[in-house]
Parts: sequence; structure tokens; C-alpha cells
Amino acid sequence: MTFLSAKRIAENLRPFSYYSCSFRARWQPKISLSKRPHFPVALWLIGAGVLGLVLAYGIMRSQRRTPAERRITGDATKDLYKRENRNS
Repeated sequence: MTFLSAKRIAENLRPFSYYSCSFRARWQPKISLSKRPHFPVALWLIGAGVLGLVLAYGIMRSQRRTPAERRITGDATKDLYKRENRNS
């Protein structure tokens, strides 16, 4: 991808971005950092927190096994140990 095509893509996406920037050698913010609203940062932090909670819930939920599943894995483990003892 050339620089011109990247610039064209960025110009098409500019209406969707919260802060617009121009492609200069050094990017200068349009407004000072102290005057920027903190709302987008808060949204990122809240989103990351929600994502972390969803991942933790999914991991905890997937690790639960029913008694039937525990019995099947226990039987398979015992069978594997018996086969290993026979081979040695």
C-alpha cells in the first residue's frame, strides 16, 4: 500500500474518527491535551473491563463439568494408567 492510498483511506474514514489529524511529518494535536474530553478514554477503559469480565465468566463456565463427564474422564484416566503399567 502506498502512502497516497493510505492517505485516501484515512480521508474517507475521517468523518468516523473522533479526532481528525493531517498527515504531516509531525502530527500536532488540533486542541491541547489538557482540553480534550476524557469520555473516549473512559469508554475504552469500560469496554476493556467488560471484555475482561466476559472472558473470565466464559473461562469459569467452560471449566465446569457434569458428574457424568467427570466419571468418563476418570474411567479413561484409570484405563490409560492400566495400559501403561501393562506395557512397562
